[in-house]
Formats: sequence, structure tokens, C-alpha cells
Amino acid sequence: MNVGSFLEATAKSGKPVTYQDVITAFPSLPPLDGAWNSHPLSRIFEALDQEDAQKKRPFRTSVVIKKDKLSQQPGQGFFEALERLKGIKCRNDAARQSAWIAELNAAFAFAWP
Repeated sequence: MNVGSFLEATAKSGKPVTYQDVITAFPSLPPLDGAWNSHPLSRIFEALDQEDAQKKRPFRTSVVIKKDKLSQQPGQGFFEALERLKGIKCRNDAARQSAWIAELNAAFAFAWP
């Protein structure tokens, strides 16, 4: 199983996972140390987001959230990808929350292979 398939299975389950859950599922990935841009998962998520945008489907990465109890939503890179690849602007907390929930619900409802 690859990360894309893992996220599809997660979307089918209807429950989000944390970034740490993804790391745990793929032991070959290094631990998250706060340097997201240099972490391999950053490049993997970018490729998945590009593929999903090209195929006009919800972002699989929408099912991955921060462990932080306060935010419990994806990291900033997710919102940057939404704007860059889908034209969805997320300039404040309310817009980010709304855009993420819409993308998450679309991922849960999508007929993944």
C-alpha cells in the first residue's frame, strides 16, 4: 500500500487521521521534526494534491489533520495547495475551516477505487 491508497482507505472510513498516524503506517518515513517542507511526506502530499486537482476530485490529503486539539485541521500547506491548485482562497480562520470541511466531506463521499 502507498500513501495515496492509505488516504483513500481513510477517506472511505469517514474518519480523519493525524500526520503522525500516516508516519506510523509507513515506518520508512522519518519522524516529523517540525521541518515540514523538507519532510518526504510534504513532497508526497504535493504530488497527490496535484493529481487530485488534475483529475477534478477532492484532495485525499484533506483527511490528514494536526494532532493539536485546538486546530484539528490540516496544516498550512494544505490550504496553500487549495489556493494554488483549485483557486480556493483561505485568507482567514473561518474560510480555512469552511474550505477544509467542504473538501473533507467531498473526500468522504467520493467513490475512491
